[in-house]
Amino acid sequence: MKYQKGIIEDDKIKIISSKVIDQSKLNSDCWLIQFNGLIACKNCEFKNTTNCGGGETLKSLLTKK
Repeated sequence: MKYQKGIIEDDKIKIISSKVIDQSKLNSDCWLIQFNGLIACKNCEFKNTTNCGGGETLKSLLTKK
């Protein structure tokens, strides 16, 4: 699967980053954390709530610091 981030510039979509994700390695944890790492939590409305879907992926990233 190709995962891309973009912005709108002059009424056109401009791709600012792109990567290929191996879907077979994804689990049921938050996909944005699996795609982007801890930066995905920065503006997440579910950060530090019981609705956070980070699961084991988030725990493993936090213990690597």
